[in-house]
Amino acid sequence: MFPSAKILRAVVSTFAVAMMAGCVEQTASPPQYSAENGPELAGAWYQIYFDTNKIDVDARGQMIVTNVAYVVANNAATRVTIIGKTDRVGAPSANMALSQRRADQVRDALVAAGVPAAQINTSWTGEGKPEVATANGEAERRNRVVDVTVVKTSP
Repeated sequence: MFPSAKILRAVVSTFAVAMMAGCVEQTASPPQYSAENGPELAGAWYQIYFDTNKIDVDARGQMIVTNVAYVVANNAATRVTIIGKTDRVGAPSANMALSQRRADQVRDALVAAGVPAAQINTSWTGEGKPEVATANGEAERRNRVVDVTVVKTSP
């Protein structure tokens, strides 16, 4: 025999509220840093992905660029760090150059969106520090990425 619809709704509602309350209590806030122990996050960490052997910032990447530009515009005491990466398809030297071109492309998009070039640090690792370990020559989208981090430089 099935319980009445009212009882079932009440049980489901109570369970849902309890789950939401549990999620709220378990959510950890990001660490706050002081001048003594390091920078405070001003925005977040973003990843812009690329197609194989491409450097074009796609529509999703442009949304991230716009978001980063907004964060920086509303907090002048920020620095943006860009790190270009590649997967293991192709020669390591070519991948190093490709990761540099990707990082430069993201930097240029950020500057075009209003982020001062003096607030951007750009570097690249080629295939040296992958997001996901793969065999040599294996295509992996998550490794064809530019990491973008925004940090607050002073309190």
